[in-house]
Amino acid sequence: MKHFRTLLAILFVTALLLAIPRRTEAQTAIYGGFSGANITSGPTSSAYGGMVGLYAQSGHYAYFGGDFRGTFLSRNGFNYFTGALGPRLAFKPPVLPLRPYIEGLVGVASYNGGGNSSSSNHLNYQAVVGADWTLVPHIDWRVLEYAYSGTNGGPLRANIFSTGLVVRLW
Repeated sequence: MKHFRTLLAILFVTALLLAIPRRTEAQTAIYGGFSGANITSGPTSSAYGGMVGLYAQSGHYAYFGGDFRGTFLSRNGFNYFTGALGPRLAFKPPVLPLRPYIEGLVGVASYNGGGNSSSSNHLNYQAVVGADWTLVPHIDWRVLEYAYSGTNGGPLRANIFSTGLVVRLW
């Protein structure tokens, strides 16, 4: 019974501390990096290129916001360009300088069949997971990001791996 009361007291104090409102922090950041992708149902099996974006979020240990990004992948005349936006959920553990996140994005993808073929535009969807590591205040290294990118009305799919830098403006 004594252990039960101690456990109840710890749970009560924890709940009380979690109920105290904390100041939320707003963040806006720009980022850029290098991406490599495994392409399925395309004229090439892989493509490489840049990625740029902007996100805004607010919270304390859990941040909710939005992301807007563009990916520009090419190889041997094949191009796969995307522009997408959507919700972002990030976490900031109190001890580690790591910021894992998850996103669900929708936008447009433009790609061609390689060579001199014309480009076609399709609805693009992306599921993104990654982690940023704080190097110095306001500068993070995007250690690794994985994005599954698909198109509606076209067979093209891409598994995109990225790394880069994030500059948190405020």
